[in-house]
Amino acid sequence: MTLKVGVVGATGLVGIEILKLMPQFLRKSEFTPVGFASRVRPGENILELASSWDELRRCDYVLSGATSEVALMLREHMRPNQFLIDNSSAFRMDPSVPLVVPEVNGDLLKARPPLVANPNCTAILLCVALAAFRKVGLNRVNVATYQAASGAGIKGLEELDRQHAALAKGEHVPKPEVFPFQLAGNVLSHNSSIRSGTSVGAGYNEEEWKVIEETRKILDVRHLPISATCIRVPVRRAHTEAVSVDLGEDLSLEAARELLRAAPGVKMVDDWESNHFPMPIESQDQDLVFVGRVRKDPSLAKTLHFMLSGDQLRKGAASNALQIMKALVDG
Repeated sequence: MTLKVGVVGATGLVGIEILKLMPQFLRKSEFTPVGFASRVRPGENILELASSWDELRRCDYVLSGATSEVALMLREHMRPNQFLIDNSSAFRMDPSVPLVVPEVNGDLLKARPPLVANPNCTAILLCVALAAFRKVGLNRVNVATYQAASGAGIKGLEELDRQHAALAKGEHVPKPEVFPFQLAGNVLSHNSSIRSGTSVGAGYNEEEWKVIEETRKILDVRHLPISATCIRVPVRRAHTEAVSVDLGEDLSLEAARELLRAAPGVKMVDDWESNHFPMPIESQDQDLVFVGRVRKDPSLAKTLHFMLSGDQLRKGAASNALQIMKALVDG
């Protein structure tokens, strides 16, 4: 049987990546991809698709790389026995919707849920690495992220490219529109909104709060103490994270490295002699999460530090969604 797979948001960075990578997850004879461009009419609660709703409803699987607003409308139009895998934040913290990183909690897909949420890109990369230590226990996590411009979509990537081009020519850098300040040659606090002084997590931005809440849900450790500091850096593609984790046991350094080596989805890049550790220039266009710079805290026996890097458009979005779909297809 040939599956019909609809990709909503097919002209965005995530949608483009899904369509490009789909043959790596399903044999060409197994699927027919159908791309849908979407938009919401200004001032109206009406979703328009480049193709008709009838065509979308004929798809067996729908992978959405569009906004939360679009995702909520998609759910209302889904037919029975149709599967929606959504990359927005619309359903991620809904207790009834599984939030899945297949290497970490893929068992949730055995029930073949009709709606699956694809997590935040930064949380996906983090959880792939943290899952290596679940057997010894996670007592606290602190992460600082260094996030690429493409995490803000096509417009964010184009803005960084224009700024780099202007700097290379010695020209005036155009006024930023996507990011609040010039990103080229600079480092910014993540451009999501700051939580107000009356809310839980006041002072954290929404990206940091997503990482905190989604990591807890994915790992199924609801009260795990987590702190995150999310930063934008002038890198085109692939995020990097510096992680500190308090473990339930005092592991030797080699035992910790062995757990990471054996973890599904992890590639160790930890060459002390040549000072070679995870870098976005190497982790881009890859589906594995590169992990390295592993070391024990000299003052805290159960605390481990490491860094990771991963492609937020692939494992952080498109590939993770396609892994979910393949697991559902395989049953």
